[in-house]
Amino acid sequence: MATFKEIRGQTIKKYTTNPADPLEGQMWYNNTTGTLKGRIVTEAWSSGSPLSTARAYTYGCGLQTAALVVAGYDGSITTDVEEYNGSGWSEQNNLGTSRYNCGVLGIQTAAFACGGRPPAPPDSGSTTVENYDGSSWTAAPSLNSARTYLAGVGTTTAGLVAMGGQPRNTASNLAEEYNGSSWSAANTNTTTRRLVGAGGVQTSAVYFGGDLYPGADRDTVIAEEYDGTNWTTVGSLNTGRNFLCGSTNAPGNTAVLAMGGGTPTSTGSTEGYDGTVWSTRPSMTTARKALAGAGIATAALASGGSIPPYSDATEEFNVSANVVTAGAWAAGGTVPYTSRQNMSFGTQTAAINCGGYVSSTLDTAASYDGTNWTASPALNVAARMGGVAGTTAAGLQFGGIQPPATYSTNVQTWNGSAWADSPLNLTTGTYGLMGCGTQTAALKVGGENPAGGNYTTGEEFDGEGWTASGALPGPSGGKYVAAGNGVQTSAIITGGSPSGTATFEYNGTSWVAGGDLGTSRPGTQAGSAGATSDSNIVIGGGPALSVTEGYDGTAWSTRPALGTGRGSTNGNGTATAGLLVSGGPPSSTTTLTEAFTGETSAANYKTITTS
Repeated sequence: MATFKEIRGQTIKKYTTNPADPLEGQMWYNNTTGTLKGRIVTEAWSSGSPLSTARAYTYGCGLQTAALVVAGYDGSITTDVEEYNGSGWSEQNNLGTSRYNCGVLGIQTAAFACGGRPPAPPDSGSTTVENYDGSSWTAAPSLNSARTYLAGVGTTTAGLVAMGGQPRNTASNLAEEYNGSSWSAANTNTTTRRLVGAGGVQTSAVYFGGDLYPGADRDTVIAEEYDGTNWTTVGSLNTGRNFLCGSTNAPGNTAVLAMGGGTPTSTGSTEGYDGTVWSTRPSMTTARKALAGAGIATAALASGGSIPPYSDATEEFNVSANVVTAGAWAAGGTVPYTSRQNMSFGTQTAAINCGGYVSSTLDTAASYDGTNWTASPALNVAARMGGVAGTTAAGLQFGGIQPPATYSTNVQTWNGSAWADSPLNLTTGTYGLMGCGTQTAALKVGGENPAGGNYTTGEEFDGEGWTASGALPGPSGGKYVAAGNGVQTSAIITGGSPSGTATFEYNGTSWVAGGDLGTSRPGTQAGSAGATSDSNIVIGGGPALSVTEGYDGTAWSTRPALGTGRGSTNGNGTATAGLLVSGGPPSSTTTLTEAFTGETSAANYKTITTS
C-alpha cells in the first residue's frame, strides 16, 4: 500500500494547534487533541442577500460575484433589472420592453435579453432583442422566430438561443446563433421542448430538462449537447423537471449545474454535469421554480423564482476548501427599557443606548456588552432624536428634543461611568439630525430648523468647541430624520426627508452626492452602521421596514433583512458587525436588539478517523 508521502509528496507534520492556512488536501496531526486532521473540499449552498424585487419567470447571466437578473413577473410583467456584486443586489436601468421568460446570455457588462412573452397579445412570443452594456439597454438585431420560454448561452458576439415556445402554448426545437451582427438558424434540437436550463458557450453548450409540451409526462430528464454544429442526446438528469436554471457561464459543457425547477411542484434539487453523467449535489434551502441562474459549476448563483408566491431569495453554491457562512441578523440582548427615537453609539459588543421616547422624552440609558444590556446612569437632560458619537469609555450626546419640546443645543459627555453637561453647546438647536465620530472629533449635520424647513448646515466638534462644517448640496433643503454614520473626515448621510433615497458623502471638508438608496426611507429614521463613507449599512426605517442595504462608496445593494422591521431607531458598529437598538413604528416601541454579521469564510477542517 502506498504511503501518504508517496501519494502527496510530503509527510504528515505534527502541530500543537491547527496550521493557520493549510493547503487543500493537506493533512496534519494535532498533538493537543490527539487527532489526525485535514483540509477538505466541500459543496454547499449558503444564503445571499435578497433581490430588491421578488419575482419569478426571470432569467440571469454572469458570474457569482457579477450577475444580472432581467425582467420576469412580480404580479405584472416587468422591465426590472438588477445587478449582484457578490454582496447584494442593486436596481439598474430597466429593459425597454416588459416581458418574462426571455432568454438572457452574456455577462453583467455585456448581455442580451432575447424574445420572451410580452404583455400583449398574451399568447405570442417576441423576436425583440435588447443589448445591455452594463449601464443601459439598446435595441439589437431581432430573432428570426418569435418565441418565449427560451434559454440562451454564450456572449453578445457569439450567442446561442434555443428551446422556445412558438407561440406560448406550443414547444419548439429551433435554435439560433448570433455572429456579432445578426441571428441565423442553427441546426434544430433533437427534442421539441421548452422551459429548459442551459449552460456553456456557443460552440460547446448543454441544454437540459424542460417540458415536452404537449404530452402526459411533460417534465423531462433529457439533456443535449451542442458542438457548434450538431445536437446530440447525452446523459439524462436524475430528476425530470421544468422551469429550472443552469450555471450559465460554464466554460464549455463539461461542468454545468442544473438548479431548482418544477416536478411540477417546486424543488431545490441540484445536479452537476461532468460532460458524461449528472450527479446529485446539495439541494438549495429554498425550493423554487422559474428562477434565474448565473455563475459556474463551482461558484453558482440562484435567485428569485416561485415557491409560490414570488421569491426574492438568493443562494450561492460553492465548491471550496472553505466553509462560507452567510451574513445574517440575529437577536441580541433585550434593552431594559422600551423606546423609539433613541440614540446609541459604540460597537456591536460595547454600546450605550440613551434617551428616546415613549409617552414623554426619556433620560434613561443602558450599556451593552455584546450579550446583555444593563441599566446605566441616566442622561443629565432627557433627549430624543439627537446626535451621538464616541465609545462606551468616551461618548457624546448632542442636540435633539429636550422636555417639554425644546430644540436643544445641549451637549452631554460620557466618561464610562457618568454623564456630565458640557459648556460647549451646539451653535444651533435641532432634532432629527445625524451625528457620528468620536468624543473629540464629532460631526453633526441636518435636522429640523425651528424656524421652518431642514438644515443644510453642519457642525464639527474638536473637543474644545463647535465650528461650521460644509453644507449639504442640492435643492433638497437639507435632511431630517436621515440615517448616517462614519467619522468626522469620512461620513455618510442618506434617506430621510425630503428625499428618501438621496445620499451625500463627507470628506472632512465638503459634502458630495453619492449613489441613491434602492429603497426609499423618507419617514421615521432608519438605523445605520459603518466606519467610513464607503463602508456602511442602512437598516429599517418607517413605518416598519426590514430592508437592509450596504454601501461601497459608489452604490447601494441589498443585504439580509432584519428579523423585525422598524424605524425611529439608531444603529452603531460597522458594516460587517452592526447593531440596531430598540425603535418601532410611529406609535409603538420595542426593547429588541439585532446584531448583523457579514459573510465569513473559514478553512474547512475535518478529523480523520478509521471508521
